[in-house]
Amino acid sequence: MSVQDRTAAAPSFDVSAKCESQAVRDVMLSRPKTLEAAEASVGDVRALLENPHVRTALLVDGTRYAGAIERGEIPLDVPDDAPARPFASRDAARIEPEASISDALERLEAFGGRRLVVVGADGETLHGLLCLKRSRQGFCTDRSG
Repeated sequence: MSVQDRTAAAPSFDVSAKCESQAVRDVMLSRPKTLEAAEASVGDVRALLENPHVRTALLVDGTRYAGAIERGEIPLDVPDDAPARPFASRDAARIEPEASISDALERLEAFGGRRLVVVGADGETLHGLLCLKRSRQGFCTDRSG
């Protein structure tokens, strides 16, 4: 299947042919901002999400993925000192670092989002975050600033 055929199958994604020939590990954020699940407060999550480039707060137990909180998921009336963990979802879309970009694009399309949590084969060890740019022309990477 050519790149053009894949684009036709998933018209909302317009990633360059260069990206499509790579694996998720090649284009993911390998050092996403994380918070320790046992210690993170709602205020910590709110502070992290104040950065306009951060749309997902990842909670971890050491190196293990504990859940994700998307912008707007914590009600405004929850106090800052409340624990964040109850608001974290473990249902976030995941993918392994060895997966192809084509597989990642299919998964993003299926989940209707722009982010995939990148975990190891055990489904738990956090490796990074795959973040499709708003322009859909590529991915946020460690090198993109």
